[in-house]
Amino acid sequence: MRKMRPLRKFIKPTTVGIAAVGLLLTACGSTSSASTNSSSSSSGSSSSSTPTGTALLTYSGSNATSVLEAAAKKEGKLNFMTSLAGPVVTQLVNAFEKQYPYIHVTVNRADESTLIPQTISEEQAGKPAADVFEVTGPGALELRAAGLLLPYADPTAKMPANYVTKSGSNYLLVTDRISWLAFGYNTNKIPAADVPKTLSDLTNPALKGQLVTEASSTGWDWIGSVLYAMGKTKGEAFLQKLGQVNKPAIVSLSGAATAGLVASGQYGASFSVFQDHFLENAAKGSPVKWIPLEPVIANVGQVGVLKNVQDPAAAALFVDFETGPAAQKLFQQLHYGSPNVSVPFKTWVPTQGATTAQQYSSELSSWHALQTKDFG
Repeated sequence: MRKMRPLRKFIKPTTVGIAAVGLLLTACGSTSSASTNSSSSSSGSSSSSTPTGTALLTYSGSNATSVLEAAAKKEGKLNFMTSLAGPVVTQLVNAFEKQYPYIHVTVNRADESTLIPQTISEEQAGKPAADVFEVTGPGALELRAAGLLLPYADPTAKMPANYVTKSGSNYLLVTDRISWLAFGYNTNKIPAADVPKTLSDLTNPALKGQLVTEASSTGWDWIGSVLYAMGKTKGEAFLQKLGQVNKPAIVSLSGAATAGLVASGQYGASFSVFQDHFLENAAKGSPVKWIPLEPVIANVGQVGVLKNVQDPAAAALFVDFETGPAAQKLFQQLHYGSPNVSVPFKTWVPTQGATTAQQYSSELSSWHALQTKDFG
């Protein structure tokens, strides 16, 4: 472990991280990146006791802190690309620049439908798209599958294995935030006695006409979580019964807008809504409540370093910062979950089991087809 700062306390989850195979697998392209970096590291070590270039990313000597900070002062900058939206981006950058005032951060923010293809195109053309990135799990899968990631020394200590992707003893991706997705309801519309305690309870006829879900990856991921929890045969039978008994409505809206439909009472509940949206509505006085109906979907945000990194020392400091106390405090204030903190419910990461972006896309399409067949 890189000796970057005093080791913060990590809580080992007891129910988080079940069977999360996919995020542990290093996808295509990582081997070549790792070997390239290993070669760079070796040449740096042979010519000097102080690493240079991309060898800085995997340096974990006892003087790593001073080495990285000295190199970052010379670099003086960092190019950060992200699909995060809202005040959290500015807050993260301000906190990082406060901790490292000699590093100026330039931010490239865009939706992933634009950001990911543009980054892949630029990086493959040998043009530096950015030094570091923060995107969702599916977006990270695409970058990893394109072979655009560089390994870096472990800044995560005992973070649960389902939230990281390794390359040998180093890391390619690390989770910095989690958005929890499960069941939310309007307390004026759904009596306490009818609130489901398990997935099977969603077929309670009392919920007929009350349920709503999204015609998007959010709703489709929920279908995947059912198959994960119940198995393919039982899961598909359950989805068919749910459609026949309670016919959930499907809306082409964002997660926040769907939460708003429940908060306003247009629908009584949704089984595929984000905890943070419900906490925000509750803070505004809406009669809503979110419960962790298992398995709770963990939509993760992940950080990594791009192949054509121009400022490797600053990049190494940033990926460490993202899982450190300052950044994690900001995320938690905005109702994101932290990968460093255990939760009292079972979780599932939608991209687990997928080793390529194409594989996850194929699974998503099959989940979409099931939603249309049973609820459409």
